Amino acid sequence: MRTGQHMEDLGAALAVTEEMMSVARDEDWDKLAALEARRQALIRSAFAQPIPDADSAVVAADIRRIQALTRDLITVIGRGRDRIGDALDTMAKGRRARSAYGGGCGR
Repeated sequence: MRTGQHMEDLGAALAVTEEMMSVARDEDWDKLAALEARRQALIRSAFAQPIPDADSAVVAADIRRIQALTRDLITVIGRGRDRIGDALDTMAKGRRARSAYGGGCGR
């Protein structure tokens, strides 16, 4: 059972991290940024006071899960970044080709 504000905050941070995975897969970057800010606030709050020894095992497990999800999140975000970069490269090549062949200004 989770008792104490630190346990509630850390549990909420874990839930937010799980939501971040879904949002990142959907490439909703604005929502992801808002969730990250929320997660950081929850983590700061969870550790604002010393963690009681009785809660240390649960806290450690939550931290390990958040870390694992964060590693996965970084991978998903990297793939999204690569897709965006590829799309931007394609657009730039199209503009260069249009310009080289006397194309208009992108109407």
